[in-house]
Formats: sequence, structure tokens, C-alpha cells
Amino acid sequence: MILAAEPSMPVTAPGAAHGQDSGILAALTGLGGHLVLRADRLEIERQGMFFSLLNLGFHVEREIGSTFYLSELAGVHLVRSFALVQFLRFTYAGCPTPTGHYLRDAFAENAFMLSFRDNRPLLAFMRRIDDAVAALPSRTLGARA
Repeated sequence: MILAAEPSMPVTAPGAAHGQDSGILAALTGLGGHLVLRADRLEIERQGMFFSLLNLGFHVEREIGSTFYLSELAGVHLVRSFALVQFLRFTYAGCPTPTGHYLRDAFAENAFMLSFRDNRPLLAFMRRIDDAVAALPSRTLGARA
């Protein structure tokens, strides 16, 4: 897992090989693939052996890539389980509702898993998302009015 703490740090992110890495504020790489925070949006690219095996074994339908615009985000939640991996769930208008089935919720289009052990980077990433949302022009204009 990688958390890029500063925008100037080099990160491995989806699209970086194609010259699309400008504007990356932070990035995480983990069990859920890649999670990239940009100034106006979040991008998830799901890939890897873990995801493929679970998808085949449990027939968990999932999106390969998801993009969420920060201006449309209503919340970011850390979903915890005693025995299973923790994940971030992004809430926005029209997002999938939680089903109560842990694996289906963890593999939903609006979720990202990091690791089985240390999920402190998820908490740090949540703070980075909060900072990016607070920096949006629409949020700062509303605060001044």
C-alpha cells in the first residue's frame, strides 16, 4: 500500500503510464486496486489477483473503474468488520445502497478495500478527501456568503 502524502511525490496511479497523472493529490494502492484523489474527483481502478479470485469464487459483480466527483460526494465512511477487511464506502446521490451482505458491499462500485492488516492509510486518505472537498470553489463560496 502506498499513500502519497504530498502532491509532489511520485505515485503509481491508473493512467500515469499514459501521461494522465497531472493533478493527483494522493493515491493508494491495495487489495482493491488503485484509489486516486484529484482536485475535483476520486478514481478507483479495480485490479489484481485478490479481486479476481474473490469475484470468480463468490460471483461478486463489480465495476472495473469508478469515478466520483467531489462536488457530488455526500459522505465517506470507513466500514469495519471484526474478521474481514475494512473498506471505504463513498456516498453520493444514486449510489448503491448497502445490502447487508459484507462482500457485496465491499465490492460495490462505491467501495475501496486496502488491506487485511493496517488500514491507517484509509483514515489518512479520508482526511485528504475532506481537505479536497473543503477546497472546492463551490464549498468556499458557500462558506463566505
